[in-house]
Amino acid sequence: MAEQEEKKEKKKFKLNRKYTFLMSQEDTLEPVVDFKVNLLNLVFLFLGIILIFMVVTTLLIAFTPLREYIPGYTEKSSLERKVYELYRRTDSIERELQRKDIYFNNLKLVIEGYDFENDSMEQKDIYAPFLSINTDTLEIKKSVQDSALRAEFEEANLFALNVQSNLAKRQHLSGVANFFTPVTGKVINEFNSEKGHYGIDIATADNQLITATLDGTVIYASWTIDQGYTIGIQHENNYFSTYKHNATLLKKEGDFVKAGEAIAILGESGDQSTVPHLHFELWHNGIPLNPNDYIKFEKNIEE
Repeated sequence: MAEQEEKKEKKKFKLNRKYTFLMSQEDTLEPVVDFKVNLLNLVFLFLGIILIFMVVTTLLIAFTPLREYIPGYTEKSSLERKVYELYRRTDSIERELQRKDIYFNNLKLVIEGYDFENDSMEQKDIYAPFLSINTDTLEIKKSVQDSALRAEFEEANLFALNVQSNLAKRQHLSGVANFFTPVTGKVINEFNSEKGHYGIDIATADNQLITATLDGTVIYASWTIDQGYTIGIQHENNYFSTYKHNATLLKKEGDFVKAGEAIAILGESGDQSTVPHLHFELWHNGIPLNPNDYIKFEKNIEE
């Protein structure tokens, strides 16, 4: 009976009972790892590991950006600061876009021959005053200066001795001293506003330099499928000149050029060009002008 009770006592589960863990080599059975441990020590070991894991996790959440990924843990002040920064950047972008819109609108007005008040974002629509005017009641009267100018122009045309004198008189009336010839060549396609041809086509040898007809600022210098390499220059007195179908451009947007300065090289770029030539347009106050009235070109090749 005593032996049976002793066996039962040994089978009972005890936390302080020691166990031996032995790790030996398979062939020689030589011990490699040998240590003794009881269940109580194992419980404390696991509890310690869990406690360390909890402490490390808490520190990571409290002092690292990982806390931002936990719903509801984001700091209110930090979130408000970020929202304010995003609002401020959005407002800056919006104001910059408004400035760009005003710039391009003013650029359009200059090309069309209108004037603008300022470059601020408080600029008013210049067309607004005209919308309230009843055009049916307007009376257009000729001023003394207008009548004198008309008489002078008609007299100059009536008694002109040659084309060159007429050309000089028209240049004088336009307020421009001299227009430079953009390229030396022969006109192969004349100005015809009724057919939508608002310039002249000048044929000459390939790779010739194209020069500016007046002093001015390059408004655009780009490439399109139809017109190829195109450059446009804004001049004084609301004159605007365009040069199309170039092989390459020598100036960029914003450059100031002098009259007679090279701005491009003649070519045949664009789908609308079949032979090397320059399509030259001259505008004043948004109205296309016949360049032959201001610049002396050679006659048509067929003539």
